[in-house]
This record gives sequence, C-alpha cells and structure tokens, in this order.
Amino acid sequence: MIALGKRTPKFAVRKPLLRCSACFMLAGALAGCAQGAPRGPVMRPVGARPQAEVTAVNLSHRALQQVPMTFGEPFLAGDIPKGSTIVAYADGQALPTQADIKARNPDGSVRHAIVTVELPSLGGGASMPLSLRGIPEASAPTGHALSLHDVLESGFDASVEINIAGQPWRLDARDLLQHASSRPCKPYGRECSQWLSGPLVSEWIVGGPLLDAHGKPNRHLAAYFAVRAYGPAPVGRVRVDVIVENDWAYAPDPQNITYDAQITVNGQSPYTVHQLEHYRQARWHKAFWWGKSDPVYARQDSQYLQATRAVPRYENVKISPRVLQAAVQHLQQHCGPMQRCDQTKNMSDAGSQPGIGPLPRWTSAYIVDPSHEAYDWMLANSDALGSYGIHYRDQLTGQPVSVEMHPCATIFEDAEISRCPVAPHAKDSFPHCAAQCKSPLRPNEAHHPSPAYVAYLVTGDWYYLTELKFWADWVVFRQNPVYRGYRTGLIDKANPRGQAWALRTLGFAAYGLPDDDPLKAYLNKVVQNNIDWYNRNYADNPSANALHIILQGAVVYPNHGIPDTGIATWQESYFTWAVGNLKDLGFPGADKLLNWVGVFQVNLMTSPGFCWTQASAYELQVRDSKDSPLYDSLATVYAKTFPKLQGVECNSDRMTAPISKRGKYRYPRNVMVGFPRSPSGYPAVFQIGLAVAADSDIPNAKKAWEIFMDRSVKPDYADNPQYAVIPRSIDRSTPP
Repeated sequence: MIALGKRTPKFAVRKPLLRCSACFMLAGALAGCAQGAPRGPVMRPVGARPQAEVTAVNLSHRALQQVPMTFGEPFLAGDIPKGSTIVAYADGQALPTQADIKARNPDGSVRHAIVTVELPSLGGGASMPLSLRGIPEASAPTGHALSLHDVLESGFDASVEINIAGQPWRLDARDLLQHASSRPCKPYGRECSQWLSGPLVSEWIVGGPLLDAHGKPNRHLAAYFAVRAYGPAPVGRVRVDVIVENDWAYAPDPQNITYDAQITVNGQSPYTVHQLEHYRQARWHKAFWWGKSDPVYARQDSQYLQATRAVPRYENVKISPRVLQAAVQHLQQHCGPMQRCDQTKNMSDAGSQPGIGPLPRWTSAYIVDPSHEAYDWMLANSDALGSYGIHYRDQLTGQPVSVEMHPCATIFEDAEISRCPVAPHAKDSFPHCAAQCKSPLRPNEAHHPSPAYVAYLVTGDWYYLTELKFWADWVVFRQNPVYRGYRTGLIDKANPRGQAWALRTLGFAAYGLPDDDPLKAYLNKVVQNNIDWYNRNYADNPSANALHIILQGAVVYPNHGIPDTGIATWQESYFTWAVGNLKDLGFPGADKLLNWVGVFQVNLMTSPGFCWTQASAYELQVRDSKDSPLYDSLATVYAKTFPKLQGVECNSDRMTAPISKRGKYRYPRNVMVGFPRSPSGYPAVFQIGLAVAADSDIPNAKKAWEIFMDRSVKPDYADNPQYAVIPRSIDRSTPP
C-alpha cells in the first residue's frame, strides 16, 4: 500500500510538535524547539492520514536569499484545528510564516488559507520541501503589519493608460493608494479592499472607472490594481496584478470597445496591446513585479490536495513532457487579452471538449502532476475565461451583481422585459446592447468548464477569486427568474448536464469562497435550495421513478425512431458525479441525494436484467412514447433498447456479433460499448458517476466498481485525465 503524500519507510513515525511560543519569531527560523518539530521529509506509517506539504522550487539559475513565497493551500478538515494558525517547516526548522486564513470548516478548522513563507535561501534550480503544521494562535508571532503608508513610502507606482479613438483615459495606482490611505480600507470595499494583512505581506485592491484628463469617469471601462507588498519595511518588492474590465452590469449602452492600452510600472518598459477589441462583460489581467522579482514556485502535494476533498480523486497519471511543452508554446501565441487559449470558442458545440468534465483537461493535469508547466497551463486557461461575456459587476457595490438584491436580473431575453413581481421591485433588467455587441466567444451552461476554482485555491489570487464568483453568479442569473424561483436559484430546468455543471460551479464557489465574502452565504443558500429541491422530488418522494433517473430535460432522445423516449446515460453520470462532489464538499443532504441517484449507475452494472457491457450506451429507451409512463425496471429498459440481445448471455462470445454491427468498433468480450479506449469515450464518462456512487451506501456499489474495473479495455488517461476519477474508498496502490 502506498501512503498518500511522500513515500516513507513502513512504520516510520513523526514526533509530536511541541508547543513552544519562543520558536516562531519573525526575525528568522530559530532552532530552539527544533527537536520537537518535523525534521526533513515527514515520516508517517503507510496508510496514515496525509499531511500538508508543498515544495518551493527556484525556477531561475541564480541563488536566492530571504525570498518570500505566497500560495494558496486547502487543508483536510481537522488538520489545522480551531484556535490554531499555520507554520511552515524546512528540515525541521520553523520558517517565518504568515497565514491569512480565508475559510473554515463547520468545526472551526482551517479549510483554506493563503500562506506566505520567507525562505532563508534557495540555490539556482533547487527545491525545498516544506511541511505545513498548526500551532496555537497564542504561540504565533506578532509584528507590525505592512500598511499603505509603507507602500507609499517605497515609491511604487503603476498606471493604466487606454486610448480610444484618440482620446486618452488613465488610472494611476499611486493616486488610488494615496486616496485609500486617508480612510479605512476594509475587505470587499468598493474603492479599496484589504486582501492580505501581516508583517510578511499585505495586499490591497484599489480601482474604479478610468478617468479622462478632466477627471471624468469612463462609462464602461474600469481598472483595478491588486498591490501585494512584501516586508519587512521598508518595502523593496511589490507584485501588482493589473485588471482591465468592461463589465458594469447597469451601465447604459453596453458595447465592445476597441483601444490601445499601455501598462507601466515605475517607468519600466511598458506592456502594450494595440487595437484590442474588448468584448462587453469581459475582463483581462496581467501581473508585474516592482523591485526584486522572485521566480519561486510552490509545488503542491498532489495526493494531499486530492485528500482534502476540495477536488476529485484521480488515478495515478503522469503528464508527458511533450504535452506540457506543446501547451506552453500554445500559451505564448493564443492566450493573451480577449483570446480563448484552449477554451472552446463556442461552448455549445456538440462533442467532446477539453473543458468538459469535473475539472477541465489543464486543471486535472495540474492536480495529478503539479509541474510548473501544468500550473502555467491551468492559469492561462483560467485567464481566458475572462474573455467570455458573463461578467456583470454592480457599480454600487463593486461586487458581481447579487441575485439576492436583484431577484429578477437575467439574460434570458423573454424575461428581461417583464415587470419584476418580487420586492424590492427594482429595475433589475440589464441595459440592452444596441451596437458593437458581438463576440466570437460564446459561453454555455451545459458545457462550461470549472471556472478558476483550483486556480484560486492554489494561488490565493484575488483575480481568480472574482472570476469564480462571476461564473457562479452567471449560472444563477442567466436563467429565467420565474423558473429559478427568483432568489431561490433553482437550476432544474436545464438538461441533466447543464444541471450537473451548474451544481459543480455553485458548489465549488460556495465551498471555496472566503467566509466573509459578500456572496458566500447566498451561494451556500442556493446550493442548499437545490439539494433540498432534488431530495423533495426524488429521494424523499415515494412516487419518484423506479429507475432513479433525473427527469428534468432528460427524456428527449429518440429511440428506434420514436421521439422523446430515450435518456443519455452519460448526462445522468455527469449529474451523479456533481451530487457526489457536493457530498465530498460537505453540503447537508447531498449524501441522501447521492444514495438515490447513484442507484441508476450501480444497477446498470449489477442488475441481473441488464448486461453491464451496455451500461455506457449513448442512450437508453425508458418509455414507449412521449406520453407513456417510464418503465419500472432496467430489465424492461434493456429489452426495449436492445431487442436483438434478448436471450443472449451477457458478456458472451455470442453477444459480440450483434453489438459489433451497431457501431464502429468490434467489441470483444469484457469490453464496454462507446469508444472504450478513448479518455473521453462513454465508458470514461460513465466512470465519474460510478466512482462517486461506489462511495455511497447503495447496495452492490463496491461490486459495481469492481466489475467496471475488471473490464479488459480501458482508456489511457495519460495527458487527458479529465475523467480519471476514482472512489475515495479504494486502495490506489493497485493500478486500475
């Protein structure tokens, strides 16, 4: 058996961490309590609970001294208990560490934090393993948190200048910081938001509409500066993330705007773009360094990241250098402002897309093999989602438009012109775009990828947090307000795959957002509203269908020439995975719902009246006609869908002939139908639903997974791990 995390000798045990407050001084890493701290690689018995570890990697060839590294880190529930904070260790030595804790679990333990560590030294191309451990907050070091005054004294400045048809518009970071220093800068403030705060690093987000030479604000374009200053004072290095947006929700006459842009940081060579058509409701960003730029990468522990349940659990997959090199080359040419990178141009296109799955190709590649190349690939495609026209920022609050405040907000055209019957009866309709409105990039709920969730988890960057919020917000308000129940936010009117990916995006956002984020409570309420709705209509409904399928938008496929009699098995698998994901994330009632919807997946593999090799068929007939009742057993489904297989022994040589005539491939025994070798074929898609069902309380769930994994032809998920999801309850040491 292989322990999650670092491989260690069997029965090796880590000494307990002594609680010694004198050991953790910001002046440096002292060895006073080193005998009680972890030394070197963390040692633990095989099969023990994994522990949080990251590896600092110097991407340059020069040696670095006193170098800071900031990264996001999700934690296993209970790892950093309530009343504790986080310290990083290297070779048994406690390093200067600052933890900005963003989210906690119901038991008070840390769920997600942004961690900054000061590394004493790191040789060119070298790496340094770090162990992240909890210490009592009372033992944590204290010190002067860097202030806006410290940044202003450093001389740092950055500016954005945009020229629209000969007219210049500008915004200056120093002016904004100076203005913010004269008043409180609180988290999620409209003009200034405090994001990080401490002696090692502080970060502020300042911004607003671009201004002309007379101080008049532009009606559409805004810029933001995420200014991350590193200590100790005097400040000598600043990272600034510059964001340009065309996304006000209620600005009159929304439109695409073409401009030249120039970003300058303290007189350095400017970053420029020429004749950029900035699509309406879209945004882009670019990060810069002032002072010392430190090329240090925090490489996550893949097994620990998966063990936190914040992301799915995957088969052991290694991404080939060839794929990563091709991805990096592609980034340089196709991943700039208003470009789509590897995202699908028109997300509603039929067929397999690299963005479709629990996590898209680039993000799942990062999870299973978190190299720096995979990291860049993931971030570039997270950036590209900013180019799609789904971003609606409320100018009054500075936040994505709130459906709680605007219950009739929608982009569903027929509902946009209706009078809002729900208090406060505000005019929630977005202004109509009359000209210069078209974009080649089209989002689609039923095909949209997981948006910037993992990028935020592992970077802690404000840009990715807001990108995740924008997409979760869009998932709600894009629908007809009547059908979604206005503020209730129901998503059941979409087809099953649309419901699945909406639940995924909403669940990830509700789980991952900081606890004090203005949208967190509402998004949690929306997720719970949906879980409760499905449980009322299915799990707790004695009249629910005996097949255990989700019906909304499902029975639309023709079968044997009869319209509206078939369902897509793969869409049901998407939905089942999404429910299992909500269970993993800890949402109440998701376990009950999984125990209901997962029955369909399990029974397809184990029901005596249904041959498991057909469980991955594209569609199954579930009723005789559009107005007929659903069948009450899988045996009937099988007989109606596969009449030529009646009386033929399941998975026999005799069965292969009639199956082979149906499709492109010849299917030998022990092979599931539907492109069985493809990493995006129908057996692969079936895998994600069955994987979460195998972790449920459903009878025969484990047996179903064993049958599935015993088939003789399986996809090669190397380089395409989107669907390589496995149950959390199985031993990964035996390769699937």
